[in-house]
Amino acid sequence: MDWFTGFSIVAITTGVTISVVVLAAVGSIRRSLNEGALRQSQHIKSLSETIASLSAQQQAAQTRIQQLTDAHRKLTEEFNALGERLSDADTVQRVSGTAKLLH
Repeated sequence: MDWFTGFSIVAITTGVTISVVVLAAVGSIRRSLNEGALRQSQHIKSLSETIASLSAQQQAAQTRIQQLTDAHRKLTEEFNALGERLSDADTVQRVSGTAKLLH
């Protein structure tokens, strides 16, 4: 075996070793990126579900606020009407009471 053959064997072995190391590194990097992307995807899915839940809760709260606002408006109208009736009744009683005193 001459020096050229020995050098060729060393060069081929070195090239194969470097290729294996580079392929292993690339595979490791790719796996890490895939795992990171999977974690991000799961996190995004979780956030999307949370947003959907909060949106539903917000819609329910807005509906309830509208119902309470309508109920408040109706109660205010009834209260005002009752106040007017009481005021009218007081006026009628005063007028009839005065008339009774005069007769």
